Amino acid sequence: MERNVVHNIMLTILSALLLTGCGSGTTEDGTMSEEGPITKEKSELSFKTIDVGEAPIKIQEWIEKNRKEEAKEVFHMAGKTYVIIMLGQKSTGGYAVKIDKMQLEKIISPESKAGEGTVSVTYHTIEPGEGSINTQALTYPIAIAELEGTRSYDYQFLVKGKKNKLKESNDGKQSDPVQPEKLPNE
Repeated sequence: MERNVVHNIMLTILSALLLTGCGSGTTEDGTMSEEGPITKEKSELSFKTIDVGEAPIKIQEWIEKNRKEEAKEVFHMAGKTYVIIMLGQKSTGGYAVKIDKMQLEKIISPESKAGEGTVSVTYHTIEPGEGSINTQALTYPIAIAELEGTRSYDYQFLVKGKKNKLKESNDGKQSDPVQPEKLPNE
């Protein structure tokens, strides 16, 4: 009698495991944690493009100091996040950079609903056409995006290619993620 009870309990547990499935805990892209699958959640971020003169004074000072160099930076200041892309010094006009979109991809794991994430900043550059007539002066193309709140995610910059395909950097290699910095107050 006692043997039948133990046998029935074991059968019940085995049946439950078979009915619920004993998955590997992997997701479509093969990622998993010890607690189960890791999922990714994507959402578009709303931002406003601003001119250099609209940025906080400390950011304007940083831009003035570094404008001759190519740079991709993210700063937190006054409760906002500023994403900056500078093409560096150019010998003529006709160059520009535009931020197209920002998308947050959060990793959601079973142990943490907050998750880690990366903001993908998609942008494109414009260069003067061959034979075009342009201003013959030094220019410093720049794009600044302002986001409400501070976001401490990694920022990955993606260049939109000429055929509307994304490149991860000008040389086709993945660029290093940028961490937000905090500029000292006045």
